[in-house]
Amino acid sequence: MSELMSSSNVASNQTMSEPNSSFVKSVKDYFADKDYKFYVAASATVILAGVGLYYFWSPKPPRPKSQRQTQRSKRTRTSRPAGNADAGRERGGRTREEFEAEEFESYTLEQINALSVEKRVAASQILKTRGNTAFGQSNYQKAINLYTQAIAFNQDPVFYSNRAACYYNTNEYTKVIEDCNNALQMDPLYVKALNRRAMAYEQTSRFEESLHDFTAVCIIGEFRNENATASIDRLLKKVASIKAQEIIQNRVKRLPSTKFISSYLEAFHKVPGSDIYDEQNIEVNKEQEGDSFYKDAENFLNEKRYEEAMKAYGKAIDAGCSHMAEALNMRGTFTYLTGDSTGALEDFKRALEIKPDYVQVYVKRATIYMEQENVDDTYREFEDAIKIDPNDPDIYYHRGQVYFLNNNFDKAVKEYQRRIELDPDFVYAYIQLAIAQYKNGSVTEGIKTCRLGLQKFAQSAEMHNYYGELLADQKRVDEAMEQFDKAIELQNGNFALPFVNKAMLCFHVKNDHAQAEEFCRKALEIEPESDIANTIMSEILLARGNLEAALQYLEKYQEVARTETELQGILEYAEAARSHIAFKRRYPQHADRAALLAR
Repeated sequence: MSELMSSSNVASNQTMSEPNSSFVKSVKDYFADKDYKFYVAASATVILAGVGLYYFWSPKPPRPKSQRQTQRSKRTRTSRPAGNADAGRERGGRTREEFEAEEFESYTLEQINALSVEKRVAASQILKTRGNTAFGQSNYQKAINLYTQAIAFNQDPVFYSNRAACYYNTNEYTKVIEDCNNALQMDPLYVKALNRRAMAYEQTSRFEESLHDFTAVCIIGEFRNENATASIDRLLKKVASIKAQEIIQNRVKRLPSTKFISSYLEAFHKVPGSDIYDEQNIEVNKEQEGDSFYKDAENFLNEKRYEEAMKAYGKAIDAGCSHMAEALNMRGTFTYLTGDSTGALEDFKRALEIKPDYVQVYVKRATIYMEQENVDDTYREFEDAIKIDPNDPDIYYHRGQVYFLNNNFDKAVKEYQRRIELDPDFVYAYIQLAIAQYKNGSVTEGIKTCRLGLQKFAQSAEMHNYYGELLADQKRVDEAMEQFDKAIELQNGNFALPFVNKAMLCFHVKNDHAQAEEFCRKALEIEPESDIANTIMSEILLARGNLEAALQYLEKYQEVARTETELQGILEYAEAARSHIAFKRRYPQHADRAALLAR
């Protein structure tokens, strides 16, 4: 439970680098022990028990010889006169069967059609066996010719699939797909043909179709084909990456939810004189248009009208205002929140050119660099900020977040403690300290910090919520529920996260999926764009086998995902759901047994 809730939610609310991992982690942690058997096959079915899957073609055992052939073989082996080594062979040292098989290779369609059905089938098997031998010797062109002739004698899906294996080895992927299509028209559950077509689709960059075929291979084969399972993982990432890039490039950038922005802004302490438009400046600059826009922006900010605030800061910058560094800082902040890190860094750079000792800007740049996995620049920004003001509490809280996200909990604990020393009235420092202690193995200390926080911030809904999460992880279900209810009560029912946590508690511990879904719906009524609520709702629906509805929530969240990394994470699950929906549509007769592989 802590991996799903308390370890990530505070960090998600307080630093902008965490959403890239937190909401994805909340789903991935749950699915981790299920591998693809859950989130790809949540509605899967065992189609054929015992169907074996092989990555490459392997010839089937030959059919038993007829009694006549067996008797003839025995006579040849035991009754042949000594010294007559060529007995039973035709001209050229070939057996009669070999001679006959070679004749079949040159039969015309007219000759083939003149044969009985039984004779055509027998001849096709002889040709297939010779094709198998050629394939085993890597003589793919000869094998292709033999399988082609076998098909002329008898339309058998195995022959098409075997020829497809040859074409794959000669890099003729379009022909692979064509032959597999023919095989699957005759036998839709033919796993080898599905597997080979999936491989060819991937080679021709038809990644979604490849993913769908590999998914079918895994479900039909009960996930016994390790190569196919690994291919699903690879293709989910590939398809999600391609789609994420397209969406990010084409979408209109937008701010995240009001709650998200408010939580982020609350992570920085108020700097007197820098973000409040004082009366003296209003009087002096009342004729300046830029200052008027800046004042409007500050008012919008205080009223949590963030879209309007962002635009007003931009107008103040364009018109020129007395608080240019502060305006650039705030516009850069909102730009960053839309997912435009490049634009944000440009504004932050300009702000520091005007005000080189602007500590908050250094801290915000550090969070961007962390998100970009630029470790050296991340820590350098913090060190530069400390040189300017070693007593600025923001530095230590956000550096603690960096350590926390990298699982360096010892250092994170020290940073949070330093933050509390410098500013003991910041509730999130207590919350994050408690979680870091807890995750570092100091369970008693974590609980103790939570209780200390509750004494100091008795009316803090957040404090009660996160204390409830620690209790939930301890399986103290009733106590956890009490804390979540208290958090909801303190905000008059207008706090989405405790409802999400109650949903997860019902889902993972109580195994009450219906109640979990109800709590999640309440959370979404409060905060429709909540990343964690949409993600957990999709998780619940996946578990209940309602893939179509789950996909709707995944798609809803991808509309507001802030960064490409964040978007790619959620798209992996969306693509998995789409792939399985495609399976259900292709094999509707098996959909009613879907839950078997999910267990």
